[in-house]
Amino acid sequence: MAERKKIYKSKLSETEFREKISFLIEVHSSDKLRGHVKKFNPTKTEKIFGRIEEENFWIWKHGLFSGGIFYPIFYGKILDAKNGLTIQMNSKPNSLGGLFFIFLSFILVLGIIVWLLFLQYDSAKQKILYLFIAILIFLIFQAAPNFSYTISKRNFRKFLEKELEMERIN
Repeated sequence: MAERKKIYKSKLSETEFREKISFLIEVHSSDKLRGHVKKFNPTKTEKIFGRIEEENFWIWKHGLFSGGIFYPIFYGKILDAKNGLTIQMNSKPNSLGGLFFIFLSFILVLGIIVWLLFLQYDSAKQKILYLFIAILIFLIFQAAPNFSYTISKRNFRKFLEKELEMERIN
C-alpha cells in the first residue's frame, strides 16, 4: 500500500527554509545503507544527519534517545514557492534498522523453533501453552522496535514542524 503524501505549508520563504534545514543538519550523509552503517554510533550524543539536493531533502536524527537503531528518515520536496512555501514530506524506516529488524526476527524465530523442538511435553495442553508463550515472546520482540520507531517519528516530526515553521494542510 502506497503511503499518502503529506503536504505542509511553511511560513518561511524558500531561502529561509533551505538555510534553516541546512543549519539543522549537523552531519551530511547519504540515505544509503553504507551511510547509515558508517555514521551510526548509539553512544554519541544525539545528532541530526541529512542532505539537501536541489528541491529534495533527507533528514534524520539518531542517538540513544532517538529510537536507537530504529530511527525514521524524513524525506521531502519543495513543491511550490510562489504562493507560499509548499512542502511534501513523508517518513520511512532507515535501511540499517530494517536490516537489523529482519536479522533479529530470523534469530528469534530460529531460537523459538529450536526451543520448541527440544522441549519434552507431558500433554497436549503443555504443548499448546509453550506454543502460546513462544508466539507471545515473538510478538513482544516485534512490537518493541515498531514502538520505538513510532515514538521517535512523532517526536522528530513535531520538532521539524516547529523548527521549519510548517503546518500540515492535508
